[in-house]
Amino acid sequence: MNEELQSTNNELQSINTELRDRTDELDAMNAFMDSVLASVHLGVVVLDADTRVRIWNGRSEDLWGLRSQEVIGEHFLTLDVGFPVEKLASSIRECIAGSDGYGNTVVEAVNRRGRNIRCRVTCSALTGVGRARHGAILTMEEIPPPE
Repeated sequence: MNEELQSTNNELQSINTELRDRTDELDAMNAFMDSVLASVHLGVVVLDADTRVRIWNGRSEDLWGLRSQEVIGEHFLTLDVGFPVEKLASSIRECIAGSDGYGNTVVEAVNRRGRNIRCRVTCSALTGVGRARHGAILTMEEIPPPE
């Protein structure tokens, strides 16, 4: 009985070590992804197939004045951020369900400082294995007004 318990204990220690190693790898990958998103000088928003916000990077916070903690899990199309999300609804839905999976739109918006800006929004399909659509990736870039 003691030998069986010792064997089970050794197996559990091995499983715990493997789990700890996998957790460390996942933490490192998450830190890397956070670093990539923080380094991009565009607003980046990742939406799931139901248009709920999954990722909202620092530049999006700067543009629209909401922290990621305030928008993660919320429906993007219902956010009140000074950004005309309703103008993007059809583009986002087409991007998620459509055939080309890509759209580019310029919209007039009000940034978090109350200044009117022009913003180029690019919508790309978030695809997985077999090109299955899982949502959309929006990039937002402030552009100078036309001359």
